[in-house]
Amino acid sequence: MSLSFLKCSLVSGVIGAALFAGQVSAAPVYLRSNTGQPWGVNTNETAMNAAFGAGVWSDLRYETANVATLFSAANRFIFMEGGDTNADELEAFLGANGALIAAWVNGGGSLFVNAAPNEGDGMNYGFGVTLSYPDFDGCDTATAVNAAHPIFSGVATAYTGSSFCHANVFGAGLTSLINDGSGESTLAEMAVGAGHVMFGGMTTTNFQDPEADAFNLRVNILEYGAAQAGQVVPEPNTALLVAAAALAFAGRRRQKTAARASA
Repeated sequence: MSLSFLKCSLVSGVIGAALFAGQVSAAPVYLRSNTGQPWGVNTNETAMNAAFGAGVWSDLRYETANVATLFSAANRFIFMEGGDTNADELEAFLGANGALIAAWVNGGGSLFVNAAPNEGDGMNYGFGVTLSYPDFDGCDTATAVNAAHPIFSGVATAYTGSSFCHANVFGAGLTSLINDGSGESTLAEMAVGAGHVMFGGMTTTNFQDPEADAFNLRVNILEYGAAQAGQVVPEPNTALLVAAAALAFAGRRRQKTAARASA
């Protein structure tokens, strides 16, 4: 973990909470590289449409996104994709913007960062979490760690495929959501300050079977992630900011109300 990331974590409870004071509703964001869609497919975009509605979310690029706006109160949920040939670009973006990301999450932002690389040698996701690639195995199968978790509402809890994942995630404080066939995590979550992060190594859903359930699982993951964004109340002074960053939003969960029909 970089020194800037460590230093940021000491103060981001105050800085981040300030970003979200008096927060209003904001559209979700999908962020990838302009090198192209992972594996040339639009399954991520289709899942964003299914989760949030077509035209409701922002479709941005690592190379051109305004990071000051991106990691501000203007946004509450961000899905960062680093699969296939997007991996090096994601790694560079995380390295350049770790302090901003940490402050934003600590203040109530919800982040889903996922990469199934076809390049590079893994990466530091921040928050003490690393993505292991290419030293991984067992990705032809995947299983829910806790079938009662909201992301598995109405979908299968066991998957196969040519590659469900291309990488595993490791770090202290992680709660694994999906394990591969070797028992290592390919999707995990962590509460960070007033915010939330999901860390993944999963491929796009066209490589996962049953494919309809895999797609709906991805939609569930997006909806669940968006629901974890904090709701900081307006604050009159810095002392209350610190208290809000430490205490607010704990345990806030939104369950899906109905299972989707298989496509």
